[in-house]
Amino acid sequence: MMRLILFLMLCWLPLSAVEYIKHYEIFVKQYQENDTLFLISRRFELSGVTFYLTTNTQTLQTKVLSLDASRLMPLDENFSKTPFAQQLTNATALATKGGATHATTEKDKAIYLTMDLCPSTKKGYESDFIEQLTKQNGTTPIAIAISSAWKDHHEKEFTALVNNPLLQITWVNHTHTHFYDPHLPERENFMLHVNTDVKAEILGVEKKLLEEGITPSVFFRFPGLVADEKLMRALRETYFLIPLSANAWIAKNEPIKAGSFILIHGNKNEPQGITMLEKKLPEVVKTYQFHTLQEAFVQ
Repeated sequence: MMRLILFLMLCWLPLSAVEYIKHYEIFVKQYQENDTLFLISRRFELSGVTFYLTTNTQTLQTKVLSLDASRLMPLDENFSKTPFAQQLTNATALATKGGATHATTEKDKAIYLTMDLCPSTKKGYESDFIEQLTKQNGTTPIAIAISSAWKDHHEKEFTALVNNPLLQITWVNHTHTHFYDPHLPERENFMLHVNTDVKAEILGVEKKLLEEGITPSVFFRFPGLVADEKLMRALRETYFLIPLSANAWIAKNEPIKAGSFILIHGNKNEPQGITMLEKKLPEVVKTYQFHTLQEAFVQ
């Protein structure tokens, strides 16, 4: 509740009007601010005020704003020319890979750390690794792919991550329930399961983050990195989310290279990956520089 109050304060709403988000929905428009085109992808109500989730199509940064509805226009050909639209198209073409595996920009020595928080019955999170990471690297950009199913059972851990001053976090949508059945084959599992409610899976975790005063990013990671063309088309045409895969899944012993999307799990379900990266950290910090995920897609 305190984060929701802070969110309301930043949006200049009276504290007496605190309530939970209502009518969270897909709402696609664009608006112009000086020379920058902004995408609007969601709309919701909070304390009787309509808010919009917006994306700067040049920087890929998201922000929640209350806007004059008369400024909002349908998407046109100008949107399709933006860096965001181009990266969205490119990443959603990679169905067999589950999305973008590495940076599309060329930044010397840049790497991108991503940490998944899939549902887990294990208590805690990889806090010792986070401590080692920030001790050796200082303030560190990290993309955390979070599922509601993890957050709902790890509120203390979630709060610790949010309040860690040494983490520069980009919050990635990792679905609401993160369905997984160990008895099903991969092509019938995760979001490819016949009963998947795609809308609920995507919007559910976004709403939870917003109610914590956290703005979701434009990035999405498929559970298991498993997707098909239908799901990719939904991300591109309905939800406007850039899917992320990885080319340096540490537990699979995939090497880190310049431009790599590094994948580890912070939920204690894959400790071997954490151990392996801890051993590599001194050399990684010496050789590369961690960058924000947005920088992987825009100059």
